[in-house]
Amino acid sequence: MKLVLDDRPIDIIEADDATLTQVIERVAEELKGQKRVVSEIILDGRAVGGYDDPELAQMTVKQCSNLRLVSEEPRLLASKVLHEIAGYMPRIQAALVETSSRIQSGDEQEGMHLLEQITATWAELYQGFQNAVVVTGVELGDVLVEGRSFLEINNEVHDFLNTVSDLVQENRMLELSDILEYEIAPRIPAIEEGIYRIMKEAERKPN
Repeated sequence: MKLVLDDRPIDIIEADDATLTQVIERVAEELKGQKRVVSEIILDGRAVGGYDDPELAQMTVKQCSNLRLVSEEPRLLASKVLHEIAGYMPRIQAALVETSSRIQSGDEQEGMHLLEQITATWAELYQGFQNAVVVTGVELGDVLVEGRSFLEINNEVHDFLNTVSDLVQENRMLELSDILEYEIAPRIPAIEEGIYRIMKEAERKPN
């Protein structure tokens, strides 16, 4: 197997039966001393999701032809992640309104399908958001959007999302539709703006 880090071939010290996860974890540990993290994993020319990708845990050094790793400074990577998440917000807002419209028109099955997609996407984005914010060191309560703290707005959205879950279980479709369109969707632009403000705050912080 050929192991490349940031376009430079590096030595493989693991045995042939070691998993790729073990190789990546070792490289990641060595990168800590350089204050860098693994940001991208390319397996035989294909990008894979991350450390927890099952394929990495199942494939051994002997079975792989080429493993390419890319590293970055953590704050730079966090900024990229936040920028990507912010870019999703207009789509999330539009999908919330579309879901409400489907429910109101009586197409509840399609509405529920859209809602499942939204909540799954939101959960994935929010996990990345939380991890990135920790790296930036920015306190959400210190970030203001239209005179309100981002933390307050964020908590409101998640309170409404919890209510959505209850309404779905209780089959209260009219109330569900109203919350999606008139409570959550209008707050999404503030979430987007808040994320960009977090990025700006992070840029001001010393390394």
